[in-house]
Amino acid sequence: MHDGIESSTPLTPGHSHRACRLAGAGLAACLLLFSTTTAAWNGRAEKQVFEMEEYTTVGGETIAPVRIGWEAYGELNEAKDNAILITHFFSGTSHAAGRYAEDDAAPGYWDAIIGPGKPLDTDEYYVIASDTLVNLNAHDPNVTTTGPATTNPETEAPWGTAFPLVTIRDFVEVQKALLESQGIERLHAVMGASMGALQAYEWASAYPDQVERLIPVIGGGETDPWLLATLSAWAAPIRLDPNWN
Repeated sequence: MHDGIESSTPLTPGHSHRACRLAGAGLAACLLLFSTTTAAWNGRAEKQVFEMEEYTTVGGETIAPVRIGWEAYGELNEAKDNAILITHFFSGTSHAAGRYAEDDAAPGYWDAIIGPGKPLDTDEYYVIASDTLVNLNAHDPNVTTTGPATTNPETEAPWGTAFPLVTIRDFVEVQKALLESQGIERLHAVMGASMGALQAYEWASAYPDQVERLIPVIGGGETDPWLLATLSAWAAPIRLDPNWN
């Protein structure tokens, strides 16, 4: 037996060139695999802010300026047609997936389904979520929202009850402006839970040609008397509080 390993076929110059080409192809494949892996979303969330100089509500009142926070997971493709908009529930925020820091107590609320290889696959889709106007979590440092707690530039005091009445349609219009600022004119899907489902329905109703798929979760297309009564019961303690203003 030989101490070394010898080729059973002598390497000719042609073999050498072919071997080099094969080696080059293998290296290119490895580099491609590596680049694909490093481009995958790493689970780290980053809050960004979208601003409008002013916004006119469905009711015809003007809010100026308007700021909302947003997060995105995955990459927007060149055609800008792989976007999935996440619309959050009543007490939720745009923090739909990932963590801001490794020691965060919990990830975003839909982290189980948003990410590489998950149902909302960030290797394929650009998943974007925004804080709504008048978000309940106005004092959360990770939330950006314009609402009653915001300073009214005309009075230099919080808007309070002087803040214009806004609707689900207003949430949608501000989201639409956010998407247009990124060149997104068509959504692969709109998906939301509870109040987020109402926003998804509003998107499909207002802009049917721009929404390919609708994914409402635990949300109805209309409000029944039971829901109206429940919401009224929620609001009653505030309305009846003599110290509330």
